[in-house]
Amino acid sequence: MITAICASNCANMSNSLSGGPKDTIAPAILKEIPKYDETNVKVKQIEITFNEYVKIKDRKSFIVSPPLKSAPAIFTRGKRVITQFDSVLDPNTTYLFDFGNAIVDLNEGNPLGDYRLRFSTGDIIDSLHLSGRARHAFTFDSVKNMKVLLYKNDIDSLPFTTPPDAVALVSEKGFFVVDALKNQPYRVITIEDKNNNNIYDAGEMTGFLDSMIMPVTFSSDTMTVGDYEHDSIATFDYLPLVRIFQENINKQYLVEYKREQERKAVLYFAQHYPEIHSIDFFSSDSLALDSEQIITEKSFFGDTVTYWFANDSVPSKMYAKLVYTKPDSIGNEVPTEAILKFKDFVKQDNINRNKRKGEQEEKNEIPKLQIATRVNETLVMETGFNLVFNAPLTKIDYEKINLYQMDEEGKNPKKISFEIVPDTSNLCNYIFNTDKWESGLTYDVEFLAGAFFDIYNLENDSVNKKIQTPNIDKFSTVKLDFTNVECNYIVHLIRNKKNVQTKHINANGILTISFVEPDTYSIKIIEDKNNNKRWDTGSLKARRQPERVKLYKLEDGKTTIKFRQGWENVLPIDVKKLFDE
Repeated sequence: MITAICASNCANMSNSLSGGPKDTIAPAILKEIPKYDETNVKVKQIEITFNEYVKIKDRKSFIVSPPLKSAPAIFTRGKRVITQFDSVLDPNTTYLFDFGNAIVDLNEGNPLGDYRLRFSTGDIIDSLHLSGRARHAFTFDSVKNMKVLLYKNDIDSLPFTTPPDAVALVSEKGFFVVDALKNQPYRVITIEDKNNNNIYDAGEMTGFLDSMIMPVTFSSDTMTVGDYEHDSIATFDYLPLVRIFQENINKQYLVEYKREQERKAVLYFAQHYPEIHSIDFFSSDSLALDSEQIITEKSFFGDTVTYWFANDSVPSKMYAKLVYTKPDSIGNEVPTEAILKFKDFVKQDNINRNKRKGEQEEKNEIPKLQIATRVNETLVMETGFNLVFNAPLTKIDYEKINLYQMDEEGKNPKKISFEIVPDTSNLCNYIFNTDKWESGLTYDVEFLAGAFFDIYNLENDSVNKKIQTPNIDKFSTVKLDFTNVECNYIVHLIRNKKNVQTKHINANGILTISFVEPDTYSIKIIEDKNNNKRWDTGSLKARRQPERVKLYKLEDGKTTIKFRQGWENVLPIDVKKLFDE
């Protein structure tokens, strides 16, 4: 009898598990203690009762505003969610317990979603709202795990020392709504808050609005982030935008120094643009090296400084006395002296040490200067190509360098002019270019022996390089007609979130971007007021916003443009109008 029943149940088990519609209904609230918008509340815990068993899934989406001194505990007990707190609630204060997506049903995990419980410890419910957007200042992406902090006062030190008067989370799509606010202006700051202390700590991403902002009344007292995110039509450009950035807070110091070659010493600093007052190189017997024969090379951000020695001879043991600006023990930036002792450099001979037995000793080979050519044939007509050496040059013999242009059949070479220009941020790199490039032709570059000499007094062997220029008809040409240009701007042509070309402009006129491969692009424009050719981040302490960045928009509001083969596109860009939006 028992066996028969078991067999029957087992036979129908698979059907019963797979049959019937899946539960997609969120749990329903039956009771709240205290009630929504209840006044004169004096409780030590909150209790919400549901129509089914629930669990806590995403605790990080649960937040209390204004924040309590100690984090409240949140747990389930049957069909109830209980929040207990040790902190005494402030008098005459409206509190918002925002559970976000923390509560789901036990079986299917259906989220309650955007559940908020608001109540007051006094007679009045503060019911104003403040909404906004938060995006990365350069990439425009939303940034995860950001908080919005609101302060009733505009004191500079508050974000660094004091919990806020109201707090909310920024959604994954970059929206935020702060509820239960008074009818007064608030200072708005976003922080990454890695340690969940509701205070800005060095190293966290941050952002802020320049001026205090008044909250408003919505048509519904239950306005949530979801009301923005579920609307696929509206762009909500009218909402205030907080531009998020990573503040550059590293202290300046010398990280490392080393002698990478016999005639090359490199210093690595923790911060961009170190202030170096002086540096003197000398040997173990205190004999100073001639500073006029030392070539200084700085990286793009200046945090790597390379010294090349063109002196007649360099010692195997080398020292340097460096004086640079560095913060002292109390943070004041003062000139600091450091004595650098470089690792001894042992010059290698050129003897072949891998001879097989019975072989005759080969003659020492005379080392030659190596030339590496780096050509982007798509952009060669725009930028030329690179000549890369192992060390800076001391001599270029232009009589031993020739550039020939071939006809359309690749014949009848014609000698044409050219120029070779050093790259100021990389003294081992030189730009070879000509104004005689023509589309779809072959060029032959000839470097005869002895065309180049470097600081080691090495010369090159003969080298030939063939270059094919692109056929311009296979590309698109973009012409940007800039008006109302009041400062320097950096222009990036973006494809698949990657910068493929960079241009600069500082006056009204046409900026031409040639040899654009047919595809979909966006155009990023960066305000570069200090003309340092790069985007600068901001500072919360100094209340300095990061440099402004905008995407070019078509009349229909789209920021992506399809460029086709053979097209020449003229796009008007009123930069003042663009950046005022």
